[in-house]
Parts: sequence; structure tokens; C-alpha cells
Amino acid sequence: SEGRTQVNVDGKPFDWLCPSHPENRKLELEAMLEVARKYPVDGLHFDYIRYPGGKFCYCDGCRARFEADSGRKVADWPKDCHSGSRKAEYNDWRCRQITMLVEEVSREARRIRPGVKISAAVFGAYPDCRASIAQDWPEWVKAGHLDFICPMDYTNSDERFEALVRNQAKLVGERIPLYIGIGAASSASKLSAERVMGQISIARSHGAKGFVLFNFNADTAKSLIPELGKKLDSKTAPSPLVPNADFTQGGDSPEGWTLSGGKGRWVDRNILEVTGTGDDSNQWHCKCRFEPGRLYRFEMRARGGSGAIAGPPFANRDYQLSDSWNWHGHVFRAPDGAGEDILRIGQWHGDGSNQYDAVRLAPVAPVHKIVGNLRLGDGESIREGQYHFRGDFEREGSNYHRPLESATAGFNSNRWCFAGNSQVTYRFALPGHSFRSGKAGFVVNYHERGSCTAEVGRDGKEWRTLVSRDGLGLAAADLPADLFPAENIYLRLRPDAAGSAFQVNGVGFSGELTGTPAEGEGQTLFAETESGGSDLAVEDLAFDDSKGADRPEISITVKNSGPAKTPVKIWWRNPMVVGKPESNDPNSAAFQAPLPPPGTQPDELAPGQRLTLTAETTLEHPGRYLLMLGVRSGENNVFTASIPLTLPDYYRADYGRRIEGAGGAADVWWCEADWKVAPNRPLPQETSPAATLSAARDDREAVQVVVRPTKDLRGLTAVAGSLSGPDGATIPAENIKVIRVYYHRVQTPTDATGVRDEWPDALPPLDKPLDVPAGRNQPLWVLIHVPRDARPGDYAGNLTLKAEGWSATAPLRLHVWNFALPERNHVETAFGLNPTRVFQYHRLTTDADRRRVWDMYMQNFAEHRISPYDPTPLDPIRVKFLPEADPPRAELDFSAFDAAMLRTIEKYRFTNFRLTVAGLGGGRSDSRVEPSLAGFGEKSPQYQAMFGSYVKQVEDHLREKGWLKMPYIYWYDEPEPSDYAFVRAGMERLKKYAPGLTTMLTEQPEDALAGPIDLWCPVSYNYNHDAAERRRAAGERFWWYVCCGPRAPFCTLFIDHPATELRVWLWQTWQRNIDGVLVWESNYWDSYGEPDQNPYEDPMAYVAGSRPGEGQHWGNGDGRFLYPPLSVFDRDAGDGPVVAPPVSSIRWEMLREGIEDFEYLWLLRELIAKRRGALPAEELKRYESLLEVPESITRDMTTFATDPAPIYARRQAVAEAIERLME
Repeated sequence: SEGRTQVNVDGKPFDWLCPSHPENRKLELEAMLEVARKYPVDGLHFDYIRYPGGKFCYCDGCRARFEADSGRKVADWPKDCHSGSRKAEYNDWRCRQITMLVEEVSREARRIRPGVKISAAVFGAYPDCRASIAQDWPEWVKAGHLDFICPMDYTNSDERFEALVRNQAKLVGERIPLYIGIGAASSASKLSAERVMGQISIARSHGAKGFVLFNFNADTAKSLIPELGKKLDSKTAPSPLVPNADFTQGGDSPEGWTLSGGKGRWVDRNILEVTGTGDDSNQWHCKCRFEPGRLYRFEMRARGGSGAIAGPPFANRDYQLSDSWNWHGHVFRAPDGAGEDILRIGQWHGDGSNQYDAVRLAPVAPVHKIVGNLRLGDGESIREGQYHFRGDFEREGSNYHRPLESATAGFNSNRWCFAGNSQVTYRFALPGHSFRSGKAGFVVNYHERGSCTAEVGRDGKEWRTLVSRDGLGLAAADLPADLFPAENIYLRLRPDAAGSAFQVNGVGFSGELTGTPAEGEGQTLFAETESGGSDLAVEDLAFDDSKGADRPEISITVKNSGPAKTPVKIWWRNPMVVGKPESNDPNSAAFQAPLPPPGTQPDELAPGQRLTLTAETTLEHPGRYLLMLGVRSGENNVFTASIPLTLPDYYRADYGRRIEGAGGAADVWWCEADWKVAPNRPLPQETSPAATLSAARDDREAVQVVVRPTKDLRGLTAVAGSLSGPDGATIPAENIKVIRVYYHRVQTPTDATGVRDEWPDALPPLDKPLDVPAGRNQPLWVLIHVPRDARPGDYAGNLTLKAEGWSATAPLRLHVWNFALPERNHVETAFGLNPTRVFQYHRLTTDADRRRVWDMYMQNFAEHRISPYDPTPLDPIRVKFLPEADPPRAELDFSAFDAAMLRTIEKYRFTNFRLTVAGLGGGRSDSRVEPSLAGFGEKSPQYQAMFGSYVKQVEDHLREKGWLKMPYIYWYDEPEPSDYAFVRAGMERLKKYAPGLTTMLTEQPEDALAGPIDLWCPVSYNYNHDAAERRRAAGERFWWYVCCGPRAPFCTLFIDHPATELRVWLWQTWQRNIDGVLVWESNYWDSYGEPDQNPYEDPMAYVAGSRPGEGQHWGNGDGRFLYPPLSVFDRDAGDGPVVAPPVSSIRWEMLREGIEDFEYLWLLRELIAKRRGALPAEELKRYESLLEVPESITRDMTTFATDPAPIYARRQAVAEAIERLME
């Protein structure tokens, strides 16, 4: 029979009560409530309210109760729930067992003793504590179960402590007080009064309302408390470089901070707020002193709906904030001649409020990447003996690059700002090599007056003019031949005359090198350092990731610069995972002990002697780490460095399973479609007999089967057979596509999430044998379309893989749910598709070829359940304006349009289309095109008559056809406040003459626009739910869009981001009751109006009108979900027309997955509504809970899943609920 204690995953008992056992829960509840009943306590405090670890509990009772709650059996217990397909679902259930007890105690204790305070001591690292000990404390906070919370942040490391507190402050927000637990004398940490005070200051700077010391005993009472009391009385500032960095000090105003003007507040004596009107700017600022040429890291914790300006005026960066508290920051170099200046946080042309509750400023040192025997930083690379520098100002280091020698120019976000006699100078030098030749250039992105001149030289003293630019665009030239060979090349940018004003957002240099330099890409980390008081000097600090991104090495070189022998000891600590506990065992201090790097280390250094050592590290999981490294002389630390290390999510290797029995010349493994498989990631450790997936009828579902050869593989082919199902049912082989996953080399990452590497995206057909190098992953995209009449149940089949001298079989297993997807979407979609660009790239010249290819693109859109802006560009509504008629009118011909539109509706199931309306005008306030028709302006009676006749006929015709709800009029894009009056006038004109037509605007709700707009479509980061709800109450609707923005940390559309983002975006859409999604274009393959960019070779979307190399980037893959066929670029095949379908992409597939997720949820909601009266209350509640988006998928706009497991778990639960409700 079932016992009352826990059992681990291996079946071994453990002396810890099982939380799901009814008697145990009753015991815990009654024990706590007894205290509330019998004693006049002020509060009840939870401790040890958790499981002992991730391996618990797997007792028979847990299995029975989990199966009852979920409504289905566990096939393979406990494996399925511990590490298999139901892992996420089971952990959610574990979390609920703990949460239900907290909820019940909280509710009943407050009923028994009103006013009692409920609190809890919790593990500090979230979400790890949720996965390991099932302690989902942010949910307790969100649900109101606690009055205050005490995370146990016991660590010797201030860096780790700050990372924990930072995350906790974001999770708790303003809901309840946060009292941080400090390990003054814990098993994992021992802190002096000075160190405790430092952690108190850190907690304050992140908005904590108090602190808790662990633990209080006779020793701490004697040695710690009196000294700590003195220090608390002294009100030590949280940051030595910034006054009142947490904004908690002051009388009538925050001490040290001044509002520049406009509207601002000091909120609750710990938050600074600024409010904009839409066309103004204001800020809070304090005075700071900066050292010339020094690097600093600036950080701020902020939230809001307006664009933020932040940092010193000479190194500002603009930030887009969200409604949630988040940390933002950048590194900058102070200009030559810097001194006292201001540090500011504010808003620029924002319509709304931004809030800031802490800032931080710290000096940093660059840590460059080791490439061979060289050091290369961000933007530097060496390929085939050529050195390249491409200044990327979007990165963390903003205006700093390793070659930067000096600068007096200002900097703003992503560009140098030149005025007066300002200059920027770079020095290019690589020890051991000289330059044989060179080319340099720059890009002017903003110009008022004057020329930008580039000068070059070999010594930084004598200069020669290379090239000048008076206006916008790229200026580049080869360096004079007589400069070479040269060990140093100096490049200086400056204005040609006083009074100049322009900006430069791109700087480049390339040159041929002597010798045989190592090849590689550079990178720069920024370490916070402290040094002084010794003759020991750190000459070099660098890192090397040649052994793998997960095994970085830190190299340090120390020199004795003094006249006598000096004691020396280099130490380091294992990398600490930011936001994670040292271990689940509180007695562990594994990360705290200083460790010497491998190798022999002398006890002292003679004068002039150097010591170089390498710290080898391992980063086990993707995420952010901190490596602590230092130099000790005797008993004193004379140098310490806190080096941030990151293992990008792209390089994670904890997913996927090897196919059992497949091997030989190549291993075969599989993973879900929602992973972007890095080309060189290692094989997964887990195995499975088959690749598995599930789908509804008329669903398209994919899985990736990955071939990884142990030696070069030639002529790989893959063929899928039919799938055999229940009672002889089959899914034919023609319903299964096997597609190649194509890798693109990302040279310029979009943002901090991206990395320079090969990224998978395009999905061209596997139409010829493929060669795969040894040790490289080649994913195959296996896409199954389940027929609409397929029999529900389990299907099995095989994917046959062959190459020269090798073959293997990858079994496929598919479960088909007993329901079909709706034929038409209930989430609306609007995606641009440029027909001119399609026809150019396909080289189509005849109407017949254009129509054939266009139909192929429409079929692709239809298969992805996405509606294009204009499905009938070859058959528009024909309009003729007759100003001489009496009265003036428009004459319309709908014949071609009607036939084409009817076909798209019936064949492709499109739900929306963009209705083009002539005569509305456009342009910005400084380049306005006024409304006109047939040469008559807006104020003329001819215009009014023709426009009214025109749009009224369109409205009447669409109503007659039954299509009136489909079109939207999207005639103006992203207006500025100065455009609002013009846009409103146009919208009112439409409503005057055709009130039934839907007006749409890509803008957030604004009072100056509200009224004539039916459909608001803000960019995702500008969506404000409260504002949207007010407009919904007025009968208006909402879509939203993504484009070149937002960038990290939001869900984005970029190639060099996790695949889940676009899918999660649709869950966020459902979560916010948003009706549709929009993206401006799907085939933005070139930026200059000519088919001269190969999107397979160059994934970057350049700013419209600019060319590759000019440094103006929108992001990798922006506006580009589809690709032209690869044969377009096969010049050996000739220059004739290419009549072939488009190529999909992983991101396009993820959009479809998200849309299908939305339709699953819609089906469930409809079924609940139909069955509501017949369902028991508890069952109804369980079904309705499935309509809520779990935090494991997305908690807010910037916190969401990059692992698809919680998405699949939720989709499965929704599908099972749909089946039960359809019975």
C-alpha cells in the first residue's frame, strides 16, 4: 500500500512527506492553522515548502493522482514524467501541489485571524527552483497568497547576489515587499559586516524593501550586528560613482538628481519618473566624473511605454522599454578630455511615462578573443589572409572597438556625431604581421552640413586625405600603394570645416596581411575590474573559445614592474551561473572556493618577469555566467576581475534524441521543429526508437531528423514512405515532404541574442543528393500534412536515408487527434508580398509565367494559413475618375478583381486583404503629398464628389459580395505626432463617404487619432493592454506587428534568434485578446530595387535604398520569410525564367505553428461555450484554465520559452480537452 513519504525516480524511499498525499496536506494545513487559532501571532512564515529536488516524488500515489488530474494514463512511469514527453506537464502538477497548500493556508489563516501576515523563505534562483524543487513562488506572489517574500540569496559572490536580486525584483515587481535573505553566516557563505553592507546596498539598488540575515546566533550578535548597525546609520551610497543610485535618499526631492524640465515625479521616494507629450524630451540627471578614454558599463532598471534616453550625453543610447521592470545597459568609452558631466535617464518624444528605480555605473576593461597568437575584438575578423574590420555600434560596447585609438566626437545609440573639430581615430595593427594593402570607408547616415573626411597614415602624425563625403551614403577608397608595407595603419574621421554637422554609423577597413595569420572572428567581453597597491601589473586579459563555446578559457598575463621580487598568486573561481543557486544542497559551497588555474605557478616574480596562466572553464547550460579571477600578492588581492561569459541559447545541446540502431558512417538523431540546430553541436545523449509528433486533421506538423557523419558523407538522399495507422488507415507518402535545412552565415548579428556563425533558416527541397562533411549536423525537415479525413490514432512509418556506402532508417511515429483544424483562421493575418520583386528574381516576362508563379506563392501562403496584403495584384479594381462628368464621379470595373478574389477566397481560404484607396496623399510633414484626384485637390468640389463616389461604390460592392469584413484600408504607415492631423483628416474622409470600410493604422492608440480608426496595429513593444481595453470598449479592434523592431529581449522575426519566438508571439496574441498579426513584407530580398542580393549568402536585410557594405542594417531576415528558388542563382542553368515555387523558412513554419496553436485554443473555447451548462463546476474550471497561457510559455513580453517543451505540453493538453468535449 501507499506510504506517506516520498520515493525518488529510481524507486528509493526518502524521509520527506509527499505533498500530494491528502493526509499529509491535511496534516500540514492543520498544524499551521492551529498556530493561527491558538496564539496571537502577527504572521505565519513558510520554510521548506518544497520538494527535496528534481528526482522527487514518484510514488504510486503521485502516479495515480497525476493520472486522475490529467485525465490520461502515463505509458512509461516514471520515465515519461521525469525525462520524457510529459516532463513539463508533470512538473507543472508538482508545482500545483505546493501552491495549493500555500493558497489554502493563506486563505484560511486570514479568515481565522484577519490581518495576519503570510510570508515565505524561498530558493532565490527562478525558474530553476520551479524545475528542481517545484517552488513556483512568483505564482504565489501574483495570486496574492503572500504579504512579503524572503528569497534566500546566500552567496559570497556579490555578482551572483546582484544577479539573483535583479531577477527577483523583476518577478515580484510592486506587488509585495521583497526582503532579501543575506547569508551572513550560512553554510554556503560567510560575510563580514562590510560585505553584508555591500549586499544590503545592492538589494536597495534593485528596489528591495528590506533584508533578512541568516543566521542570528551568539557569534553574529557579538561580531556582526554592532558593526553593521554603525554602517547602516552611515547610509553608505550603493554606488561610489553615482550619487543616490537607488533614489531612496532626499527630502523634498531625490538627493543628487535634478529634473531637466517638463513633467516628472519622485514616486514613493524610490522611483524617478518622466512623462512625455509626444514631441518633447526631458530627463533626470546627476553629476558624475569620467576619466578620459576609460570604459564604463552603465545599467538602469526601468519600465514604461516610451522610448528612453540613457547614459551620459556623450555616449547616449536609446532604449525601447516594456511594461515590465527590466535591466538595460551598455558599455561606452569616455571621450578624450572627459571630466565632470551628467548621467541621465529620460524620454525622447514619448507619449507616456517611463519609470526608473536604480542605475549603476562601473569601470570595465576589455577582454578580447584569442585567434591564434592575435587578439581580435568585436567587428574584427581574418579570412584567407585578409583582415576585416566592420564597426558594429549596435553591440554592448557601443562606441568602443579594439582598434579605437582616440575620440572626441559624441556618440548616440549606434552612430558617431561629428561637429566642430571633433574626430575619431582608429589604429589597425596585428603583432607579427604587416599590411600589404588596404581599403577603408565610412557611411554617413545623417547630414546637415559639411563633409566627412577620412585620412590615413602610418604613424598617427602625418596624414593623407583618402576620401570625403558631403552628404549621405558610403565613401570608400583603396589606400595609397606607397603606404605599404605597414605595421600600423591609422584611420581618422573628422569634419572638413567648423560648423559641420553629420553622423557616421559605419566604419570599415580591410587589408591583406603578410605571413599566414590564423583565421577567426573577434569578440569582446567587458570585465569589471579593481586593481592597485602593487608592482604587479596585468598586461593581458583575453579569452579563447576555440575548444567550443561551452569551454571558454581565460588567459591572464601578469608582470612585475617593480625593482624587487614580489609574491604572486593567480586565482579563479568556477563560472557562476547568473541567477542559479550554488546547488540544491545548501551545505555546498562548490562555487565559492578560489581555485588555481592548471599548471605550475611560481610563488614570486623577479623584476621584469611575466607569468601567464590559463583558466579552463566549462559552461554546462546556455545562459549568463560570471567568472571571478584575481591576482594576490601576499595576503592582499591586487587585481580582481569579474568576467561575464555567455553560452548563447543557439549552442545548447540538451535537446534531441539519437535514433536507436542508426550508426556507422553517420549518426542519426531527431528533435522538434522548434529548434535551430547549430551546425557543430554534439550528439544528444538520450536515445529513442523513433521520431515522434502529433497533429490534428488538416494540420501540418514537422520534425527534424539530423544526420551527423563520422566521416565525410557523399550523396545523401532521404525518402519517406507512407504511414500506416489504425484499422488499415494510411497517410500517403505524397503527404510527407523531406526538405533540406539550409545554413546562412551571419556576419553581423542583429543584436545581443545573435552570434556570428551559420544559422539555419531556408528550407529548399532536397531535390538532389547532398554531401555532408564529417562532424557536421545536417537537419532534414520532415513535414507531414494530415488529410482532413484521416482516421484518428497512431501511425508509423520510416524515413530511409542513403549515401555512398551507408544507409539507415529513421522510424516516424505520428498521433492524429480526433478533430480537424478550422478551414479558415480565427486569428487574422496580414503579410506583405512584393510581386515586382518576385517577378524580378524569377526573371518572368510574360503574363502567363507571372500568373503561374504568383499562384505558387499564394498556395504557399495558404498552406501556412497566412493572408497576403494583396492576393490579386494582377487583377486590381480598375478605376477611372471623371472630373468633367455632372456630377464628377468615379467609374469602377470589378470584373477581373471579382473573379480573382473569389478564387483566392475559395481555393486559398484567405481571410483578409489590403484595400488600396487612391487620392489620400501621404508623406511626412516635411515631404507631404497632399490628397488629389485627376489633378483636383482635396478642397475642390470635384475631388470630394469623385472620392465619395469612388469609396462608396467600393463599399457597396464588397457588401453585396459578402466580403465587407475582409478588407482593411492601410494607407499610412507609422505616423509621427506631426502627421496625426493629416492622418486623422484622411480617416475621417473615408468614414464620411464609406463608413462600412475598415480603417487600419500601424500606431498605438492616441487621443489625437481616436474616433475614425477601426483597427489599431501598434508595433508589439508599444502595445499597452489597458489603453487597448479602453478602445475596445468603444468598439475598436487590435492587431499588432513586428519588423526591424523590436529586438531582444522581445519576441522577434530574426534569423539569429530562437525559433520559438514567432510561435510564442501568437500565444502572446491570444493572451492579450489581439485579433491579428501583421508583418510588412515576406520577400524583402534586396534593398535597392534590383535583384542583386542573394538572400541565401547574405541574410541581412539592409535599410531600404542602401546597399550591402554601407552599414545600414534592419536585421537578419527582416521582411524575409520566403526565399526564391535556389535555381534562380544557378547561372549554369541559363538566364531564362524560373517557374518554380518559393522556398519556405523555419521562421515561416513557426508562424504557421503559432497560428495552429491559436486555432486549437479557439476550438477549445468554442466547445467550452457550447458545453458550459452541462459540465460540472470543477471540470469546467479545469477546461477554462487551459485557455490561459502558462508562464512557462510566456510570462510577459520579454520572458518566454526558448525551449518548445512547454508549448507541446500545453498543446497536447488542449488537444486532449478538445477530444473529450467532442465526445
